Parts: sequence; structure tokens; C-alpha cells
Amino acid sequence: MDETDYTVDKPDRIAGILKDLDNKLTMVSVRLDADGPLYTSALIRLDPEAKELFLDELNPPRAHQHVKSGMSLRVFAALRGVAVRFTTPVARIEQEEDGALYACPYPDTLQHLQRRETFRVHIPMSQRPQVELRAKDWKDPVIGDLVDLSGQGMCIELPTTILDTLETGEALAFANLLLPEVSERLSGDLRLANRRNSTRDGHEYAGFEIVGMTQWLERQTNIALLHYQREARRRSME
Repeated sequence: MDETDYTVDKPDRIAGILKDLDNKLTMVSVRLDADGPLYTSALIRLDPEAKELFLDELNPPRAHQHVKSGMSLRVFAALRGVAVRFTTPVARIEQEEDGALYACPYPDTLQHLQRRETFRVHIPMSQRPQVELRAKDWKDPVIGDLVDLSGQGMCIELPTTILDTLETGEALAFANLLLPEVSERLSGDLRLANRRNSTRDGHEYAGFEIVGMTQWLERQTNIALLHYQREARRRSME
């Protein structure tokens, strides 16, 4: 184990970390076996009295059919830039309107790893919200389409002529971003991380890192991530 990794085995501390994850409606990745693929899920809620956590149905949907009561789930999450890992068995599978939930006991141990892990969702073209961008040298704000979203950044489709006025690493501000199931329009600061070709002539996809992520903005982003994840699951089952 790396010197920056450590194991938490005190029940109160484990409960506190899980509560912190729960407060942010955290997206997680799950493995069904040690060398298997990573599937997407989310920590939906906790039951502190019963010492149980509830994970959302795995995405893509084909993974759900492999989940059985008694099997162990290997869970990977991220909390303020620190990766959190733990293993917990499925006590039971509960059916709700939005899909299945896996009820699992609190783990006996948690591993903290000093490595950032993010979870990204692609947004269908018909559902892409617009976002307003401002840069130091722009006279007026520019409107772009949100292509995908993660817990630490976003990809926005913009005209190439606009992107040519920016340098990699340049700071911008975003505003008026209305995400599904989020009651307020979001705003904050971004940093241009990369560019790649778009399917639309004269446009490119620009990857931005969210700078100075607050706990409130992180939670609102995670609410939208969960919505997009569930919508993708519904579409794949139609």
C-alpha cells in the first residue's frame, strides 16, 4: 500500500465518512469481482440505526442481473479529491419506482487513497442544457451546449473561432446552468483543460475543470449526474 493510503477501521469514523458521502449524493463505481469491469451506481441513502447503506441499481442495466443477495460489492467513491474504497455484501435487493436498490451493511473497514476519481455522464443531444461562459478578453458572454458532466468538470461544445481565443489553462466563469432536478441555476469558475473535434462543423468539444468546487455545487452536480445516469438506464431498456 502506498504511504498516502490508510485504512479506517473505527465504526464511528466509518459512519462519519459514509455520512459525508451520503450528504453529497455521491456517484460511485462498483466491481462485482476483483478483476471485473467498473459499473456506475450512487449512494442513495443511509440507515444509521440499522447500519445499512443503499446503493442505486448498477448501470449499464445488464450488470444488475448479475447482482444477488449475499454477493460482495467492491465500491469506489471520491470525497474531496480522496478516493474511498470498501467492500460490502448485498443483504437484500429492494425494488423502488426508479429501479432497484442494494441494501448493504456498513463495511468493517474503509481504505482512503490519495487519488482523485471522477464519474462522467454523456448528455444526449436533445437534452443538452446551455451554459453561459465569460472570459477576460471577451466583450460579451458566449453560450455553449453542455455535452457531458462529471463531479469535477464538464465538456462544452463551442465554436472553434471562440476557442481559438483561449489558451489551455485559461480561467473562465460559467453561469445560468440549469441542470435537471436542480432548483437553482448554477455558476462558478472553470479552467480550460483540453480540446477535441466535434461532430458539428466549425465547433469543438472543450473540456473544463471546475475550479474552487464548493460542497453545495458538488451536491447539485451529483443530483444531476444521478438523473442522467437513470435516464440512460431507462433508454437502454426501451
